[in-house]
Amino acid sequence: MTTCEDDLIRRAACGDQEAFQQLWENHHAISMATALRLCQQRALAEEITQGAFLLAWRGLPRFHEGSPFRPWLMRILYRHALDVMEKQRTYLHPLSLDEGVEIESQAGSPCFMDPQEQVAQREEVRQALAKLSTDQRKVVALRYGADLTELDIANVLGWPLGTVKSRLNRARERLRTLLMDEGGELE
Repeated sequence: MTTCEDDLIRRAACGDQEAFQQLWENHHAISMATALRLCQQRALAEEITQGAFLLAWRGLPRFHEGSPFRPWLMRILYRHALDVMEKQRTYLHPLSLDEGVEIESQAGSPCFMDPQEQVAQREEVRQALAKLSTDQRKVVALRYGADLTELDIANVLGWPLGTVKSRLNRARERLRTLLMDEGGELE
């Protein structure tokens, strides 16, 4: 059974720019949010996202028809992000909360609570995420930023499924502990 996305991928692989534009529109917001969670700098996340889409455009002829597009794109984005961040020696710079709010609003996240409370909550989460190990941040970014399944994350990272599950569970537990600790400091 062929899906609408399969048709877009097939057309884009044959050079149809409008089809690729539709793929861009369908996956740009989630890709940008994932890149931002990985590098924590808006300008760099934009560069990573654009580069990943360019690499995807070039790689479409090698895409396995019938496979899900998002995990394939996230693998490209993740590897491209690592390359760009290594070249620029960018590892963990603070993220402006305004940038995070802007990206999430572009992705269609609902905003029902008081803006000051949102800012405070985002800062708490950002600080807690910064305390995770690099591997834990990777799985959290791909699970919650890119909305990938554990199996898709394993494919993106090239890790065994059990490793992804254990790191994701440890990350969740660590975040739960950090966010429940009123002082915010465990160490």
